[in-house]
Amino acid sequence: PQVVILPYWKGRHPDHYTASTLGYEACFLAGLKKLDLSPAAGEQQSSKVSQADDVSHAPHRPFKIIYASLYYDIRPSFVVDISEQFEERFSSLMAYTTQFSDQESGKDLFPAQAEIRTRVEAMARFYGMLAGVTYGEPFVQKEVGLVEDLLTLPVKSI
Repeated sequence: PQVVILPYWKGRHPDHYTASTLGYEACFLAGLKKLDLSPAAGEQQSSKVSQADDVSHAPHRPFKIIYASLYYDIRPSFVVDISEQFEERFSSLMAYTTQFSDQESGKDLFPAQAEIRTRVEAMARFYGMLAGVTYGEPFVQKEVGLVEDLLTLPVKSI
């Protein structure tokens, strides 16, 4: 891939910040020319892997790694207009029924289902407002961006 989107490297849930670290390290390792990907002695290679042996394992790193800030309060590097995709994005989020459904076991950890849409929509509207659109998705990049012409930036200052 040319772009990899990872969870923001700070957050309240260990799965999120650990996935960020593992994803970044995987991107780095994928670019190593001398990385031996053959199975260790005594391990059996799956048929899926052996079928893929015909495919080149040339080193590759993505051009850009960006981070989805999720629910961490940080000023984003940029915002993507998701106005046309908001409903589909919300439906996809709600597919995680173990986290986003009214259930006794998670009532202290997760908001009530009726409140989830209000929260998600408020955040998307907030970031959209910052970018001048209806709904926005915030992202963070670690690198400083290069701009050749300030007049080509899509958001006006005043």
